[in-house]
Amino acid sequence: MLDFGALPPEIHSERMYSGPGSASMMAAAWAWNLLAAELDSAANDYDRIITQLVSEEWMGPASAQMAEAAKPYVAWMRTTSVQAEQAAVSARAAAGAYEAAFAATVPPPLIEANRAQLVQAVSTNVLGQNTPLIVQLETQYAEMWAQDATAMYGYAGQAAPVTQVTPFTRPAETTNPAGEAMQAASVAQAAGTSAGAESAQSQLLSSVPPTLQALSSPAAANTELPPITDVLEQNPVFDMWAEYASPAQNTLAMMYRVTGMSTHFLSLSKGLAPAAKAASEGPDLGQFSVHGCR
Repeated sequence: MLDFGALPPEIHSERMYSGPGSASMMAAAWAWNLLAAELDSAANDYDRIITQLVSEEWMGPASAQMAEAAKPYVAWMRTTSVQAEQAAVSARAAAGAYEAAFAATVPPPLIEANRAQLVQAVSTNVLGQNTPLIVQLETQYAEMWAQDATAMYGYAGQAAPVTQVTPFTRPAETTNPAGEAMQAASVAQAAGTSAGAESAQSQLLSSVPPTLQALSSPAAANTELPPITDVLEQNPVFDMWAEYASPAQNTLAMMYRVTGMSTHFLSLSKGLAPAAKAASEGPDLGQFSVHGCR
């Protein structure tokens, strides 16, 4: 700690009168007060909005989870608001201590005048006629020394505790730090799944028309064609749809039955074609009339 009694009054008085004064500390107190008011207002707004959401507009597990996540931040704002108010009080107290020390400090012109008179008295003290004046001036200077030292000791004692601001803490983390990366991965996965589904759907739609066209041709009636379900099951989109869409499964089963019936009727018509041809090329048996044969 600096020993103020070891320094002459010229130094202390010069420092006190040439410094920035208490204006900076009063400005700091005003700024701390403003910060405390803003934090307290923000905490009240948070409480009001959250209470309105969870009680009137948004209910359920997600609402409760949001409210629980916001509570630590609201508590931090209230705690920090109190700390900021305490810092403002400390700054005002430090400014008051400075003003008291400034008032107790000897003005520099008085010290300069004392030293100037002493120099003149000593220089003209040829026969000792100025000795009483010299003693008086030295006594005054000693009193100035003690006065400045006392003022500085008092200033240091008052300012030391009030200038110790409680360290501020950071707000608690209310979100998942890996949330953005997880969301990006989910979006990329969803985009990949969508692209795969579109490709599989395109393959399915391109494979169904040729199969149906082959089935509808009489020339290919005797050709053994694979069931349409084999075509569908070979396509990857079928597995995906079959797992999640039971109506799609029923539709595919109906298509399989209709295809089987079409194949059956085509085969039957092809089998009857030779008999019809033979009947048309047989011997002429004459014309039959309701009145008898001619």
